[in-house]
Parts: sequence; structure tokens; C-alpha cells
Amino acid sequence: MKAAAILIAAVSAEQPSFEQWASEYGFNSNDAQMKAAYDDNVRQIEELNADPEQTATFAVNQFSGMTFDEFAAQYLTATPLGDSDMPNLGSIEESDVTVGAVDWDVTPVKDQGSCGSCWAFGTMGSIEHVHKLNTGATVDLAEQQLVDCEPRSNGCSGGRPDWAMSYLAGKSIYTTSSYPYQARDGTCKTGSSSGVTIGGYKTVTKSDSGLASALGSSAVTVMVYADSKFQHYSSGILTGTSTTCSLNHAVLATGYGSNFWKIKNSWGKSWGENGYIRFERTTSGCGPFGLFYDSPVVPSSVNAAVEV
Repeated sequence: MKAAAILIAAVSAEQPSFEQWASEYGFNSNDAQMKAAYDDNVRQIEELNADPEQTATFAVNQFSGMTFDEFAAQYLTATPLGDSDMPNLGSIEESDVTVGAVDWDVTPVKDQGSCGSCWAFGTMGSIEHVHKLNTGATVDLAEQQLVDCEPRSNGCSGGRPDWAMSYLAGKSIYTTSSYPYQARDGTCKTGSSSGVTIGGYKTVTKSDSGLASALGSSAVTVMVYADSKFQHYSSGILTGTSTTCSLNHAVLATGYGSNFWKIKNSWGKSWGENGYIRFERTTSGCGPFGLFYDSPVVPSSVNAAVEV
């Protein structure tokens, strides 16, 4: 018990005071409500770092002045299972996985800001990556196009990658430079075509082996149920993951190792491992953070080139 108390004290000392944190991130250091949330988050971070079974590390970040409910309402707004039949162009056939590890070089991490548009970033990240695989060129596609124009989603209040890919099928996908990201809802308009088109999407088998098999060909858009461990994550392989059958966040699976999945997030490069998180693989329940509750998806017929 004494050793545990010493460990917790040492971890606490590593976290900045509220005033230091507020100064670093540009918040009001006299905000008592924010200070209460920050202090509570530091206590949670201390407990997580003191857990001898946990292999990840946790630390304060840009989200540490928010309660989890506030954080979830703003950032975790992906829409649960819905009707998205068209144009689903089939499924990725599961095959025996012979590769011991995968780590795709995808397009750069972006930041969705204070807008619940993770679904748009998870979608465009996947299309950007498959385009890069097919052509060798890097393209920056406009998430704001989806936020403003995709009719079944609700912009900053949430949406789904399969709806987004259905909407984009056969349409011009605009460049970010011509349709800049605003982190807020706007009116649908036109931009400059990137030259990238997709035919629709394909679904991936909802299982550990199914996702690993699909990742042998490209990065895969997935949905998860992110909890407070996501909010506080800093580095390492996150263990003790929830296997709940629910979801609230869309991200891009970019690889795996024997005991973890690697995920590209959309909260900027200062969060996690330069914008990425690794968490343990498990086949319990609906998978780690509900990873297999909903079907992962990949864009199909990108640029009318080789299908993924």
C-alpha cells in the first residue's frame, strides 16, 4: 500500500498544475468549473498510470478541462448502426493472414477541432490512403464537403462513414485547399475537384481475423466506443479495453501487431502517439472498444483503378 501511494504521488507530480495547463493550452485559469474537471481528470490519470496491469501511459492534454460527458458530446458523435445499403459493392473476402504485422504509411493526421466530424475524417482518411496506394500520390481531401453536404448525417453532430462513402460515390471529391475545413456546420457548396472518385464501399468481416485480413490490402475505416481512456491516452499499448457492443467514434485502422491494433485518430498530432493510439487485441464481446460491433468499411473503385 505504501509503495502504491508513493507511485501515485510520483505520477501526480508529473502532471502540471491547472494554472500551468491552462496557460499552455490557452484556457482561463480562473475558471472554477474547468479546474474541478481538470482535477478530477488528473485523479483518473493517476489511477490509470498506477495500475500494474496497464501498459499504456496517460497524461493531461487539450481535453483535460472537460468532463467525459462534455468531451463525448463534442467529439464522440458517430452514429450507431443504420440503414446504408447503397452503394455497398460487396464484402472483402476474408483470407488466411500470413503477415505478422502491418503498419501502413497513410496520409498525415488531421484535427477535427471542436466539431463531431470524426466520421468525415475516418472516411476521407481511407479514401486518401487507397488513392495513395493506387497512384503513389498524396491528396488532401475536404472533410468539410461531407460535413456540409452529406444528407443523412448531421455535420458536427455526427454521421457514418458508410453513409459518407455512399454519398461520394460517382461525385467529385473536393480538395481541402478549395473547400477548407471550418470545424463547424456550413452550407453545401462547390470546390475544386481532386480528381479522386470512388464507386462506393465494401464491408469487412466483423472479427479479429476479418479486420487483420482486410488490413493486408489497405487501411480500414472502423468505428469504436471510445471511453475516458481515449480521452487521457498518451502512449503505449492500451490494455483492459472495454468490449461493449456500442460505438461513438469513427477512426482509421492502419495496422496491427501480434497483440495490438494501431489506429489513426483525428484529434491532431499532439494527442496520443503523434495522433495515433494502439490498443490490445481481444476477441471477447464485440472486440476492443466495440471494434467489431459495426462493419468496418473501405472505399471501392477509387479513381476507377484497382479495387481494394
